[in-house]
Amino acid sequence: MRLAAVLLAAALVVTGTPVAGAQSSGVDWVQVACSLPHDQLLRVWRGTDLPRSGDILVVPDEPNFLGSNFPHSGPWDYLQDVPLFWYGPGQIPALGRLQRSATLADIAPTQAALLGFDGFDAPDGRRLSPVARGAASEPPALIVTLVWDGGGRNVLEEFPRSWPVLRSLIPRGIWYEHAEVGSSPSITPAAHATIGAGAFPRITGQIDSEFRLGSRLVRSGSLGPALLPAPTLADVYDLAMGNRPLVGTMASVTWHVNMMGHGAMFSGGDRDLVVLRLAASDGNEGAEGDSWTIKGKNAPWFSFPRYANDLPGPEAYVEELDREDGAFDGRWRDHDIAQLGDGFDTPARAEFQNRLWIEVLRREGFGRDDVPDLLFLNNKIIDHVGHLFSLNSPEMQDTVRWQDAALGELLEALDRLVGEGRWVIVLTADHGHQYDPSVSGAFQVTPVQVGADIDDAFGDGVAASVRTTQVYLDGDGLDRARASVDDVAAFLLRYTKAQGAAPSVTVPDGERDDLVFSAVFPVDVFRDPLPCLPEMEER
Repeated sequence: MRLAAVLLAAALVVTGTPVAGAQSSGVDWVQVACSLPHDQLLRVWRGTDLPRSGDILVVPDEPNFLGSNFPHSGPWDYLQDVPLFWYGPGQIPALGRLQRSATLADIAPTQAALLGFDGFDAPDGRRLSPVARGAASEPPALIVTLVWDGGGRNVLEEFPRSWPVLRSLIPRGIWYEHAEVGSSPSITPAAHATIGAGAFPRITGQIDSEFRLGSRLVRSGSLGPALLPAPTLADVYDLAMGNRPLVGTMASVTWHVNMMGHGAMFSGGDRDLVVLRLAASDGNEGAEGDSWTIKGKNAPWFSFPRYANDLPGPEAYVEELDREDGAFDGRWRDHDIAQLGDGFDTPARAEFQNRLWIEVLRREGFGRDDVPDLLFLNNKIIDHVGHLFSLNSPEMQDTVRWQDAALGELLEALDRLVGEGRWVIVLTADHGHQYDPSVSGAFQVTPVQVGADIDDAFGDGVAASVRTTQVYLDGDGLDRARASVDDVAAFLLRYTKAQGAAPSVTVPDGERDDLVFSAVFPVDVFRDPLPCLPEMEER
């Protein structure tokens, strides 16, 4: 736990219920924020958009975390470190592992350089010169951006023998050893927008899967591409080339489209191809469904290949998975495959998606003319399995192995359909994944518990929404409680394990007074440059 936060929290007067109207003027919120390690505070700032972010930002004391179902949002290295691998024989030099730093914001400007396109401005990204400088004299016919959703470095390092295909390719491409997401929350909508726009959430506005828009909270993707205020490389490049490039996204949920952009909503743009797998009901943009589609607010701006649902479903690919334990019994390990989306929520999804991608590549003609195309792909199964079973599970090991095998099949298809030496792929992840608390020793507190404790302390309706890295408060609720944002932040700054423990959890006597969070501060701390964060002055 950071010493400054401990001292500040200890200095606060702890009472069972805060005095109505009491102000926490004795707390130096700048000092609290600056008590964080510089890299963590930098990531939090980059991930903050004042109008959209929560009223209070929280950083649990590592390895503690706030959230249910093994969340992966936070500024810590284990969630931030991601693979970043550039590969394309004849296009990308074989430099192997580079001991260099990079962020997801560097992907778009580097792709622009590979295209020989100088009309794109990346607010936060930089061109990775080893990739761009050593590229071929002619741009690739196709650049593929492949995201292993949730497949951060901590996942790969947990199962080092489960990705032999990717490992074998590293000497023949460029692998950045110190690549990171670069902003917190480390969550898919935010990271995908950073990949596409070369900008962090402070500019893209994609700070989380849920955020404030005016007086209400909305889900990322719920209003289509309108919630992404920053242009992407695909937006700008496609328009500059007269909409001749083929541009497409194949993924599963709406916020994956963030890395491609706006389609026809971008002034002068066209209806780029999108293939998603959405739930039948609207309202939960992160929920996956049982058929390929595009709908709702996204439908007017993109095109959808209807033949996608003519291909065999996930059940066609589960037999090999089923037989891996020596028995053909409809089960993957101890799980009924039918209950896991008929195989869609198992490692077999990797092959199922691959076959769709390859069919779309073939039918649509990506990379088959002299105008370079852009294709954005997202594999979500590592993320899904991590949320269900944790990073440390044998289910995750199976999933990484299947995902790696699918990579080999995709690269063979690129050679066959686009042509050897005519394509580039950049493989990365949008975040790492959460360890099982039994492995990490983390104290887990749920958003429901924190929200209930805020309301118990101040009055019903004060906590509007508790996310994994931020807390939204209800202004009317605060007025009724005669409380301020500072009051609630001070309450959370001194929030203990004893307060946050679920009824089924027994906190050892020696840990009951341990603080859950290493830093808590009002988002308004970022309204003016911080003395400990010179990067704010540079902007």
